[in-house]
Amino acid sequence: MIFLLKSLFSNVSSLSNDEKVFLLTSFAILLPYYICGPVIVIATIYLTIRHWKDLISEISQLRYLLIFVIYAIAVALYYRNYLGILLPLAFGIFGLFFLIYKQLVTARLYRWNLKIFTWGSILLAFYAFGHYVNQVLRAGYDLMYIFKYQNLQTRAQATVFNPNYYGLLIAMVLVMAIYLIFKSRKPYERILSYIAIFMNLIALILTGSRWSIPTAFLGVVMMVLALKPKLAWALAVASVGLLVGLVLKPSLLPRFTNLAYGFADRYGIWLAGWKLFETSPLIGRGSMTFVKFYYLVSDQAKMHAHQILVDSLANYGIFGMMLLILFLSPFFRWLVFQLKEWRLTPELGLIISLIGVCLFHGLMDVSIIWVQMGYMLLCSVVVSDETLREIQTS
Repeated sequence: MIFLLKSLFSNVSSLSNDEKVFLLTSFAILLPYYICGPVIVIATIYLTIRHWKDLISEISQLRYLLIFVIYAIAVALYYRNYLGILLPLAFGIFGLFFLIYKQLVTARLYRWNLKIFTWGSILLAFYAFGHYVNQVLRAGYDLMYIFKYQNLQTRAQATVFNPNYYGLLIAMVLVMAIYLIFKSRKPYERILSYIAIFMNLIALILTGSRWSIPTAFLGVVMMVLALKPKLAWALAVASVGLLVGLVLKPSLLPRFTNLAYGFADRYGIWLAGWKLFETSPLIGRGSMTFVKFYYLVSDQAKMHAHQILVDSLANYGIFGMMLLILFLSPFFRWLVFQLKEWRLTPELGLIISLIGVCLFHGLMDVSIIWVQMGYMLLCSVVVSDETLREIQTS
C-alpha cells in the first residue's frame, strides 16, 4: 500500500480533476458502505454538473435503465414498499456515474483502479485477520475455531456488509491480481500482487463462505485460461482433486461438514422467493421484496432470496426483467463482437472472468448488487473501444 500511495502521489500533478475524483472514489470503496456510498453520490453529482453538456448527448444509452428506475420505484410505491425505493435510485446513480466514467476512463486510470482494489485488499485482509483473532481469543477459543465449529459466530468480513459478500470481493480481487501479475513490468508490483493473493486466500478461508471458495477457483481458472491455457488445465485438475478431497474429508474447509444442510436451507429460501414471485409475476413488488413481504409465504425473514435470478423476478417481475435485459443486451453484444474481432485477449479475459465470477456467485447470493462489488465490477468492464485498445497495447 505504501508503494501504491507513493507511486500515485508522485504522479498526482499529471492527473486531471476527473481522474482524481474517480481514484478517490475507488479508494473509498475499500471503506464501509456508509462511507463509500455517500462518496459515490457526491462524486456523481460533481461529475454530472461538470459534464452535463456531454451527458445530454449520451444519456440515450441509459434510456432503458431510467425507464426501469421509474418503473421499479412506481411498483414499490404501489405496494407501499418504501424500502424498495432506495435500490432503483442507487441503480440510477451508478448508471450516471459509469456513463461519465466510460467517456473519460483512460488506460492509466483503468490500471490504477485495478491496483487500488487489488493492493488495497491486502489491508482489508489484515483487518479481517486481526478482527478474527481478537474475537475468537476474547471468546476463549483458539485460532482453529473456524475449522472446529459449524455454527460460527465470528467470520471474516473486513469492511464489507457480511462474510459472503466479502467472499465475492476476494474472488474478484484474485482475478485482478493474476491479471496484474501478467501485465506488470515492475518487480515490486508483481510482489504486491502475490502478497494480495496470499492474504486474500487466508481471508477467504476465514470468511467461512462455502460458495465463495469454488467461486474463487472458477475465477482463477478462467483468468489463467485467458493468459496461460496449459496452466489453466492444470489448475482445473487440481480443483477437481480438491473437490474429491472435500468429499472424502469435508472438515478440510470451514463449514463444509454441514454442506447438505446449507443447500437444503438455501433451497427453502429459493422456494419462498419463487412463491413471492408468483404473488405478482408481471410487475413484482419492488426491491427488497423478500425482507418486506416474506411473511406472505414463509416465517423465515431474510434480506433477499439468496439467488440473483429468483430475487430479481420477485422484486421486478417479468416486465422489470425485460427492461433489464434490454438495457444490458448492448453490452453483451459488444463483448461478443470484441471476442470475434480480437479473440481472447488478457483484458477480455479479465472482463469475462469477473462477470463469470459474479454470475456463479449469484447462484447462491446477490452480493453483486452490493455497492462495493458492483463498483469494482463496473470499473473493470465499462470501457470504450478506444480505451480497450489503449489498454491492450500498453
